[in-house]
Amino acid sequence: MDQMQSFIEKAKSDISLLAKLNELDAEGIVALAAEHGFSITVGEYQLACESAGASKSGKLAEEELDSVAGGGATQNRWDPEICNKYTTVHYNCVGFLTQCWCDHYKRTWKGNSEHHHVCNMGRFDYVGFLDGSYRKV
Repeated sequence: MDQMQSFIEKAKSDISLLAKLNELDAEGIVALAAEHGFSITVGEYQLACESAGASKSGKLAEEELDSVAGGGATQNRWDPEICNKYTTVHYNCVGFLTQCWCDHYKRTWKGNSEHHHVCNMGRFDYVGFLDGSYRKV
């Protein structure tokens, strides 16, 4: 198993590590991985994000959202300085590799390949489609 996958498995099984990861940017995640004995690069982290359904900007691909159960943990990830910049789901809504959803983010399946995405803090309310398009509600 490669270093990135090993680090992901450790993070999934260590709630305190996962909480720390959810507070960091890519460079901070790489540094924390090194502290835990894992050698990963920012590029490897970004590739893992893409594989988990998040783009380099942190936005999620709609087709990946259906497979995400929200992880085992949630938390208040609301940060006005970060969240006020976005009008759709982004990294701060779902956390490290979509493992820790913000308590304010809700997603429901609407059928017909649609998900309803809502930020209870008022940042967004839209229906997203599997092709990546969306319409505001």
